[in-house]
Parts: sequence; structure tokens; C-alpha cells
Amino acid sequence: MHLFAGRSRGNKPSSRNLFASAQRGTGLEMPEEGVSGHIELPAETLPELLRKLAYPSDASVPPEIIRRLDVPTELPKVYALADPQSENIDMSSWLDSVLETLSKGTDWKTYYDVSTKLPSQLANVGIFIDHLPQVEKLQELLCDQLRKNSFPDPPATSRLKKGDVSFVLFHTLTVLVAYSEWFRPQKAMSIVQAFLAGISKWDRTPKCCIHALALCCHEIPKGVDKCLSLILDQMSRKISQLDLAMDILEFLTRLSRLPLAYQSIGVESLRTIFGICCSYLRDSREKRRTMTDAANPKSSNRLSNQSGGTSMSTSEKTELPEYVYVLAYHVITHWFLAIPIADRSTHVGWIAKNLVWMDERGNEIVEEQSQVILDMMHRTAYLDLGETTKPTTPLDSERNIVKQMWLVGMSIVTMETNTTTGWTRIIKRQASGTTCAAYQQLTAPLPSHHVGAHNPASSGIRGPPVNIYPQHVFLTHHSTISPIAIPMQPIVLPENDQTRRAIATFDRIDTVDGHKAGVIFVGDGQKEEKEILANIDGSIAFHDLLEGLGTKVILKGATFNTQGLDRENDMDGTHTYAWRDRVSEIVFHIPTMMPTNLKHDMQCTNKKRHTGNDFVNIIFNESGMPFRFETIDSEFNYVNIVITPQQFAVQRPSTPRSGNSDSTGEQTRYFFDVRVMCSPSFPKIWSATAPTIVSASSLASYVRQLAFNASVLSLVWSNRGGGEHVSNWRGRLREISRLRERYANTGNTSNVGYPQMGTAEDRGGAKSYWEGDAWTGKLADGGMAEAGQHLLSIDFTRWT
Repeated sequence: MHLFAGRSRGNKPSSRNLFASAQRGTGLEMPEEGVSGHIELPAETLPELLRKLAYPSDASVPPEIIRRLDVPTELPKVYALADPQSENIDMSSWLDSVLETLSKGTDWKTYYDVSTKLPSQLANVGIFIDHLPQVEKLQELLCDQLRKNSFPDPPATSRLKKGDVSFVLFHTLTVLVAYSEWFRPQKAMSIVQAFLAGISKWDRTPKCCIHALALCCHEIPKGVDKCLSLILDQMSRKISQLDLAMDILEFLTRLSRLPLAYQSIGVESLRTIFGICCSYLRDSREKRRTMTDAANPKSSNRLSNQSGGTSMSTSEKTELPEYVYVLAYHVITHWFLAIPIADRSTHVGWIAKNLVWMDERGNEIVEEQSQVILDMMHRTAYLDLGETTKPTTPLDSERNIVKQMWLVGMSIVTMETNTTTGWTRIIKRQASGTTCAAYQQLTAPLPSHHVGAHNPASSGIRGPPVNIYPQHVFLTHHSTISPIAIPMQPIVLPENDQTRRAIATFDRIDTVDGHKAGVIFVGDGQKEEKEILANIDGSIAFHDLLEGLGTKVILKGATFNTQGLDRENDMDGTHTYAWRDRVSEIVFHIPTMMPTNLKHDMQCTNKKRHTGNDFVNIIFNESGMPFRFETIDSEFNYVNIVITPQQFAVQRPSTPRSGNSDSTGEQTRYFFDVRVMCSPSFPKIWSATAPTIVSASSLASYVRQLAFNASVLSLVWSNRGGGEHVSNWRGRLREISRLRERYANTGNTSNVGYPQMGTAEDRGGAKSYWEGDAWTGKLADGGMAEAGQHLLSIDFTRWT
């Protein structure tokens, strides 16, 4: 029977299910009935059971630490607390002994064995739910010791450092985050404060503490909010440690999507975030420029191609400058949009200043990705309405429509005007989005004594005669009689097939980056790909996950990118789940929602063609066995996010909390083991390689962000041999650039060639603009930047 499957939400869990995952592989049988907090088993089996409470296939501490010390062959006495007569484990006494061991000390081997096994034991929340006061004392003790550095020093013979011990204690504290909803608010916040201290106190703990704080963003958001300025300050002090770049940027990306965790953020904290990103951009830019591919020396700006016979160095795998580069821009984008609209414009100048950099020749450069950030700020600094649509105007039903298109800077402006009514449809296409609007000039009625000129175009039209063309609307919005430097003048686009094809290509590129991930249910006892893909339904917990991951959407006739799912004939099912914000969109490929026809498709190849081509799969594992990465065999699967339902806890009525209640008023809590498995050739996603216990209420948002990060990293990694991953915004910008290159110097209609005086060497490789005998600037980003004044040229908030 599937864990949670077929169980109504109000049923009280049995002790058999409570300890099922902890006992698998032990050969022990659970009694039919039991009391929460006591395990009724023969006394001689108790030490072995307590060993197996730790995950059999996972170590709580890194193998290199375990190898430095011989683990005791006999379990310390602290575990042997059962009364042989009652055949029960007294969990209260056991916790008291653990507290005494950790607080007052004991021999080193006992301390080591208790501390290293404790995290995996505490992960079985259902065992300890009736002993929350002692669990809270344990949390308080650990927080106090970590803040005061008062835990024991390892003996010299162990070859361990105090930082190694702190690492293990932080691992225990990370597991205790799952209990935080039952702790008093101040105690829960002290967990956040302990992780904050761990960022700076020991050399080997910053990474695990940053990952733990990422979990706290979901589980203890108020605590993160109160400590946020200190957290950001500590992270800004670690930017010189490039091995932490991915961890810090992934944390900031996650945080930006969890408003409860940054309600109190201030201007200085926002500047700290943007400063961290800009610092990493400088480091990443330099590293990408100097990286050399042994197989292809010309591609100095690309990651090495492992499949081509070369191998990437360990440092490059760890730092992944391309991924850091993409993440840093993602963080800037997400956090700019997270700023209240009334305050956004105040940050534009500071961000723009840090996006301009000097190349080796001293030229001020705004690289392509920075251009789309500037474009995004230009569109959203004073706008929070999101996407727009073509306005419904009389244009759709009337004749006499005149259309004209221009390139204005790095945008395409289209105006369609009814020359008799004055209605005009305006469409402005930019890299980060398209804005549509309607315009009509409000013309006053003419005086009775006014003698108008005869206008055949207005014959038969009631009201005042109107003669208007899109050029007039354009001049009204974009120009006065003041002289405009030639490079700044709009470029008229001809109305021909070539231009129409270019516009159609531009419009096909979505305004958000698209991602996809499979969500696969593994039922009880299932271990083969065929039977897993043949599932037509999942458990209640699986459906809860789907509802939290996104919104259920209809596929037929969908106007968004369904990432390969059929939109016409329901070949891949009628619905799926998807999630979208103003920057990114993720569509989930869910085999249980796809048609299953074992008579004609025994191998479920139609389902496999989707999940097998997904870089990222979310595996909901209720098989009762460890999931193997190669179960879903595909060369394109880089990352599996494996979710295993672990333990559930019954909260007594004396301390009511929100949740599912049975007839007695008792409430149920669900917890899940979440870990990431990667293809051997793929770099680890450090923020989730260690198992993490996540509550049901936080599971979907936690996993969705993991999937986003994994997808971005996969896209970067998959392009390592053939160039960099190009975002949709950059793709749209490139289409605009192609139009500029095609028409800027052709002499079409009113267009004239841009002046380019002097040789490329004279200009240091930059296109220049001359006035008289003095070089005053250069052509840049569809405009002109004065020498040394690039920043003042791009900061649009100076005149808005």
C-alpha cells in the first residue's frame, strides 16, 4: 500500500506507518498498535533499531570526516535505555541522556556517535512529537553552544577540527528546523541567528549554514525577515570566496520569491543585494574571459566541452562562472521587481552605474545581458501592470488604415492609424516585453464660422473632418524641433516581407524564460521504469504537491509555451500544472495526467518522450525503497529531485495548530525527505545534495525553486560545448540588433549612414561619432554615449 495512498485525511496514522521508513531493511516487524513515543519491540532488537533510525544509505557527516575516526563497534550506553520488562523505549529518558551527553560531556567516542547519528534520528519527527519540550531544550542547547563556541574540542588523535564538530551540530540544527512551528517564536528565531553566526565563525560551515537559511526562508520566514540585514551583511563579506557564489546567489533568488521573509527589507539591504550581484558579475566576467578550453583555444569565453575529450578542472566545476553570471542577473531582475513601484526608480542609477564596465582598451562597455536589465528597468520602473494586449479599437472594422514602423533606440515602435477617425494602435516591442496602447487625438468641434478645406477622405463621415497619419502620432510622442544627433534619430522600417518576417520571429520569442520539469509518481514496491510510467494516479500527498507546485491549466488551445505538450488533440492529456511570474515560467510534465494505453504502448514511450527529455525530474518516491538515478534512463536527465514521505506527527489538542484533524481533534503533520541526485557528469547543486526534512506546507515552494535553479544550471551546462545559454530577453534584443544592422546604413527612405570617422585602432575598436575635429563619444546600444558620460546617458530616471 502506498504511504498516504487510500487514506482519508482524517484517519489517525498507525504506529506501523509511523516507523515504516525507519525500519525498512532491518527485518523488524511493527506491532499493529502502539503509543506515539514508545516502540514496542523485543529488548534485544532495540540497539539495532536505533542504529537503523539513521538513513541506512546516507551519512550525516561527510565521508572524509568519518574516515578520520573509528566508529565504535558497540552502541554507547546512552542508547540502551529500554526497560527489558516493558519492552518499551522510554524516549523521554533517551532525550534526557542525549541532552546530558551534549551539555556536560562524556568520552569522545560516545559524544561522536551520539552527535553524528542524532540528525538522522531526529528526522523521524513522529517519534519525538510527544516530547517537544525536550526537543526544544535540545534546540536551545545547540544554538547556545554554537553561538558561544562552547561545544567540546575533538582530541588531537581524531585529526578533526572544532569546525568539523560545528558542522555536525549545524546538521542537527537543520533537521530541527522541521520542528520550528512548535517552538516558541523567540526559540525559532534563535535557530536563524545560529545559522547566521555559522556563516562567519568556522571555515567549513558557511555553505551548510547558507543552505539551512534557504530552508528557513520557507519554514521560519519571520525569523529570516528580522535577521535579514545581518544575513546580507555576512554574505557580502564572503563574496571573495568564489566557492560560495552559487550558494549565496541561489539563496537570494529563492528569497526574492518569498515575500514573508523580506517584509522589513530596507534600502541599504537592497543595495547590499545588488552590490553582491555586481561583484560576482565582475569576477565571473573576468574568469570567463580568461578561461581557456584546451580542445578549442579560440573559445575563451566558453566552458570546456567534456564530451569533446577534455575535462573541466575541479575549480571550474565548483565555481561554474557561466552559472554564476546567469544567476547574478536573475537576482538583480527579481529583486528590482520586488521593490515597491514607488521606490524602484531610486535604484536605477546605482544599478546602471555598476552595469557599465571598462574593457582592456579603456572603453566603457554595457554587455548584452546588462542591456536587457536596463531595458527591464526602463519598462518596469514606473509600471506594475504586467503584460499588455492589443487594444480593441475601431481599427479592426474600419478601412483607411495606415501603418508605419520605426526603430527607436533598442525598440521597435509600430503605429497603425485610421486616417479618418484618428484612432491609433501603438505597439512598442522591447527586449523585456511588449507594450500595447490605444491613442486618439481629442479634436475640438470647429466654430460655426470656420471654413474648412474640402477633404475627400472625410466625405460621409459625421463630425469634424480628421486627417491624421501615424507620423503625426509618432512626432507627438517622440520628437520636438530640437536638433537630434544622427545616431539618435529613429530609423524608418520599410513595410515589406523581410521586415514582416523579422517582426514575426521577434513575436514568437516569449517574454519570460521557459523551463520544464517532470513530476513522476513512484508507487509502493515499484522499481522499474515501465511500471512507474504506467501509473495513472498518485496518492493524496502527491496530488497535494501538484496543487502547490502550480496552477492546473488546460492544454487544448493554450497560448503559453507548453514545453512540447500537445495543444490541439489532447494527445498528452487535457491538463497539466504550470507556474509563472514576470520573469520565468515552468511547465510540469506529469505522466499520471497523460493517457496510458498499455495495449499499444507497453513501454509508455509517449510519456517517456517528455520526461526522458527533461533535464530535471521531480520524483515522488513512495516505493519504500531508495530511488536509483538510472531508473528513468535518459542521457538528457541531469537532475532528479527525490521526495520521500518520511514521518507524520500527531499534535495533541492541548497545543492546537492548523492542519488536518480527525474526529478526536488530533491534528496531523507530514514531513518529507528532499534530496537531489545528479548525473555523474553533472556538477552538484550544492544547496540540496544533503537530505533535507521539509514540512508539507513548505514542500511545493521549496521544490519548485530547486527545480528552477536546476533547470537554469542544466541549460548553462548543456550549452557548454557550443556557446552560452541565451535567455529569451537576449534573443529578443538580438532580433532588434539585426534590424538595426540591416537598415541603419542602407539609405532607405529617410535613413542615412551613421558617421564613422577614423580607423578602428584610433577608436580602440569602438564605433565613434565625431563633431568637427573632436571625438565626442561612440555609438552604443542604439544610441550615442558621450565620452566618459555613458552612465549619464543611460540613466533615464535623470529626466523622468
